[in-house]
Amino acid sequence: MSDSEYISLLYNNNIYIIMKEPFETNKETYNRGWFIVKNYNNYTYDKLYSLSIINNNIDNNMYYENL
Repeated sequence: MSDSEYISLLYNNNIYIIMKEPFETNKETYNRGWFIVKNYNNYTYDKLYSLSIINNNIDNNMYYENL
C-alpha cells in the first residue's frame, strides 16, 4: 500500500488539502498542515507554506537566525 501524496484536514467547517513534501513523514505533514490551516488568514499562501516547513524544522532542532 503506498502513501497518499496529500492529506485532508477539516477545520472551522472548511476542508483543506495539503500536499505531502518529498521525504516528509506523515506526522510532519500533519504538523505542517495544522500550522497552515490555523494561520491561513494571517499570511499569503506562499509565505505560509514556507513558514510551515520552517516550523517543522525548528521542531527538529534547526535554528534560523532571521525569520
